[in-house]
Amino acid sequence: MMLTQRLGSTTQMDPAFMEEFIRIVREHPGSCDEVWLASKYGFPPMEVHRRTAEALSRTAERLRACGLRVSLQISNTIGHGEYMSSQDCSGLVYEGSPVRSMVGPDGGVARYCFCWNDPVLRRYVTEEVSAYCAAIRPHTVWVDDDLRAVNHAPVRFGCFCDACVADFNRLNGWSYTREELAEKIGRDAGEMREAWVRFVRDGLYSFTYELSRAVHEASPETFMGLQNGCNGGYSGSGLRHLFDAMRDATGKPPKYRPGGGAYNDHDPNAMLDKMDSISWQNALLPDYVTEIRPEIENLPDVRFGKTVAGTCYETTLYLAAGATAMSYAMLMNDNEEMDWHGDMLSAFAAHRPYWSLLSKASAGTCQGGLMQALGKEMWKRPLKPGEGPFAWCGEPFSFPAEALRGTGIPLSFDCKHAPVYMLNPAAIRTMTDEELDDLFEKPVLTSGDALILLSERGFGSMFGASAERADTLRLYERFTDHPVNGDAAGKTWDQSFHINRGWTLTDLDGTTEILGLFETANRATPPLFPKGPHPFGIASAIVRTGKGARWAVFGDSPWNSVISLNRRNQLLRAADAISGNRLTAILETGIRAVLLPREDEAGRLTSVSVLNCTVGESGPLVLRLRRPALDPGRTSCAFAAQGQPVLRDLPLTRLTPNGEEWSAVMPSLKPWSLGTLFIRNLS
Repeated sequence: MMLTQRLGSTTQMDPAFMEEFIRIVREHPGSCDEVWLASKYGFPPMEVHRRTAEALSRTAERLRACGLRVSLQISNTIGHGEYMSSQDCSGLVYEGSPVRSMVGPDGGVARYCFCWNDPVLRRYVTEEVSAYCAAIRPHTVWVDDDLRAVNHAPVRFGCFCDACVADFNRLNGWSYTREELAEKIGRDAGEMREAWVRFVRDGLYSFTYELSRAVHEASPETFMGLQNGCNGGYSGSGLRHLFDAMRDATGKPPKYRPGGGAYNDHDPNAMLDKMDSISWQNALLPDYVTEIRPEIENLPDVRFGKTVAGTCYETTLYLAAGATAMSYAMLMNDNEEMDWHGDMLSAFAAHRPYWSLLSKASAGTCQGGLMQALGKEMWKRPLKPGEGPFAWCGEPFSFPAEALRGTGIPLSFDCKHAPVYMLNPAAIRTMTDEELDDLFEKPVLTSGDALILLSERGFGSMFGASAERADTLRLYERFTDHPVNGDAAGKTWDQSFHINRGWTLTDLDGTTEILGLFETANRATPPLFPKGPHPFGIASAIVRTGKGARWAVFGDSPWNSVISLNRRNQLLRAADAISGNRLTAILETGIRAVLLPREDEAGRLTSVSVLNCTVGESGPLVLRLRRPALDPGRTSCAFAAQGQPVLRDLPLTRLTPNGEEWSAVMPSLKPWSLGTLFIRNLS
């Protein structure tokens, strides 16, 4: 496992800062393995880059002499946005410059961002990276996250410059103006949008190939890495075009640094949002990208931003969720004394044994749990009424995860043996008819409005039940004696005034398994179905599809994190029941927590992490483990947690004679901290 520190383009040039940095790294062995030096930020004259590269070559040798690996970040390629005007950009931005600025669909111009198809920009960037790579010979060149087609303020979507419009028309035999192209691409699904996305991807591939080839020619042993984030579907699904370019140009597998903000720890849930973003990004990676190194972004690197504890929590979380290494933007500024950063590195060294195990556990595994059902090419969807132009770029991957992840129900974006799917109704419009038809063969957890939307798509006859909208303000759900409800049979669940929108379900063919019925305490409330067996309708049920699958459908909205234990158990047990009891890890203890199981290629449970996302001690946590990747004869696993020593021989209790199901008791976890059971032997 590698822990990387990313230095700022200013601090790395300060001899006093570098002396202090080397001092604290030496004082805390195991806290830092690699340093990313940075190219000069902005677009200065090339001579400035050459002088900077020469100076950094000496810095690189000093770092290597300390046993640190040295890589290089290209601080900008296309340009981040208008805020780059604060830097020296006189190498490209001057009166009469031939460089092409980026242009948006509305004709707006980003003066400090440039068209990736422009040969002037390409010559500048390739000459720049050649100078740095020849001088530094970095292990990896990391291209910063401005290598994207969107978010180049004030331009949101690029590039609609005159040359790009002309080239696009020429390639496709068209003669549209920029305004006509923007209208058709922004609003209409079909041939033109697909052609435009292909044009954007091809241009970015070509730009990245030239950049990567320049790196390879200057330093053949150097790897390529990409820094990026969740930028939507404007340039199609995922970033394969960029990774392919890096691999094709160098012959080496590229690396990835997924990002997504969370610059402070004022709200620990922000790291969970970022975890979901990173997991979604990782799910779209080509198979040949195996080194995943998220960035902990602590900018502006100050005491009242992100704390030592918050940084360690965030690191542990991402490693538990699939990362194999970590990078830090925490020493890019000198706003605090170096000894405070030394406290951070001291904590890293203390956490390293645990983090190393997590890195090994993530390698070659995927996250288990309810797999989010999403379209593979969401950007092809038609706009719905009322949506603005380019709304098709949005990727609705986060909402259900935000609602359910703290309940201990495991969720996944990349489960290779998905036991059950979770369908966010907003995702339905991102899926093709073929993708939906395939989903009808699989177990799915969803809400009642999904049946309505699917009926509108022409699939109403696929289900043994129907749904209609209902105001649930005066309704509550009473659990039936279905086995899913267990001891909660006869008890009630009320969404209260927090949510008063729901859906009632109606059985159509007698196959519906009722989990809950709507009732009311207000006798003045008229029944919704006065002639039916259930006056206020079915609140939740297991519904059969025409292809034999069972869907758990909740009219009393399941997208709610403030719920009772009985309600949480109903959701979890319904998902497990329709999967055929195939969830590999179940948190039996009722506590607000995030469950992160890892599974191997065969679908066996290799590890499971738990985040205690409460402000108090968790107490002992009971876990049910299925299909564990235990060595023959082994009846224990290793346990590690933040702030606790690694324990070997944490006992497991066999629950089934065939060894397919076990129980474990995880020791109590501190507030907002993680612990992990390592089931697969990692020695």
